[in-house]
Amino acid sequence: MKSTEYPQAPAGLLFAGDTGMPGKQVMNSQWTQFAPRMGMIWSPGTDGKMSVRAAYGMFYDTPHLFFNTRWANNPPWGAQVSVANTAINGLTDPWTGYPGGNPWPALETGWATQPFPAFGVYVNAPLDTKNTVLHQWNISVQRQFGDWLFGGSYLGNHTSHLWIGVELNPAVYMAGATTGNTNQRRTLYLKNQAVGQYYGTIGQLVDTGRANYAGMLLTAQRRLKDGWSVMGNWTLSKCMADPATTELTGPTTVDPNNPGADYAYCDSDRRHVFNLSMIATSPKVQGAFGAIISYWQIAPIVRWQSGNRATVTAGPDVALTGVGGQRAVQVSGADPYGDGTAGFYLNPASFTQPAAGTLSTLLPNTIVNPSRFTNDLAISRTFKMGAARALQIRWEVFNVVNWVNLNAPTTALNNANFGKILSAQDPRIMQLAVKFAF
Repeated sequence: MKSTEYPQAPAGLLFAGDTGMPGKQVMNSQWTQFAPRMGMIWSPGTDGKMSVRAAYGMFYDTPHLFFNTRWANNPPWGAQVSVANTAINGLTDPWTGYPGGNPWPALETGWATQPFPAFGVYVNAPLDTKNTVLHQWNISVQRQFGDWLFGGSYLGNHTSHLWIGVELNPAVYMAGATTGNTNQRRTLYLKNQAVGQYYGTIGQLVDTGRANYAGMLLTAQRRLKDGWSVMGNWTLSKCMADPATTELTGPTTVDPNNPGADYAYCDSDRRHVFNLSMIATSPKVQGAFGAIISYWQIAPIVRWQSGNRATVTAGPDVALTGVGGQRAVQVSGADPYGDGTAGFYLNPASFTQPAAGTLSTLLPNTIVNPSRFTNDLAISRTFKMGAARALQIRWEVFNVVNWVNLNAPTTALNNANFGKILSAQDPRIMQLAVKFAF
């Protein structure tokens, strides 16, 4: 099928205005999206100190405005042409030796005659792509005991039609394959060289992704009374997902023939998250120094969370498919971790490169990054200065105990620093603030 709007376009490319296209839209409209939501609450007994809540909701997602930015770079609008040896050819006629000569005169006669470059880079979306759907549910129980409120919750969600990116025109591995002849080995080029020579990588939007989350949340809270309050919670959770695309710029999956093979832990998955915060106010003290030492407020916050996840990548295009993000092979039975220190967090001997032309079966995000412990403290006091004025002094300390929170290790196997952690979060930082309100 040929475009009538852009006659120079290779076969297979259609644009707004062509037969079968939905006007100027990227996709067909979807007006029949039913999104029910419901909830209930039950308070057993007669003292009102216990509650049971449950809720369910179905939600449709829409892409943010920047999602389709890559469309503007599709040929013929954003094509780039690179010319080698301009120093030899000279700037008077840099197109000497370039097939067809200067490709840009078509700008003077209109876009309809704009030529299309060889091996152009494209993104594409099917016209009937389904919107991402999130099913979300929760059930919780809360019970009051004296000044304390305890709670337990189950939180869950399932995402269907998650948008992922797949390479639609991968290179085929064959004898003599190198990274230098990737375009000549692409699927469309091998099927029809006359047409396929215009197509390089094609990032295809696919709506078959899915994601699942399940978590348990336990909470304890003492509301402010007698000058102090405390709140703590612990979350135990698990997140699994296909690698979603948040901006259609290319493939997010590694195997074009099996996009579902990348379903694994989310890179944001943290198995444990613990939070504890407290506010305490010093009591009123009589005497000469009472105005100075009374009513100081101290507010510590402690947070511990297990590490998020990372993927061990091979680095180069070992499979010679033209798709990035290929993963290394983990040696069978080998422990991927070193001694846990910054210089030896991952063990390089536990990983190898895949054989040429093959993809590793190692899943994404199998590496757990270092956990993180944060401890902050704020001490403040407000001095009243009449009915309408006040002076507040506030001292804040971040990372009170100066704990070393290591960042993620280097996970590209071909990097000389593989397995090492080269940076960390901020050390102890203090700041003092004075505010006058009037």
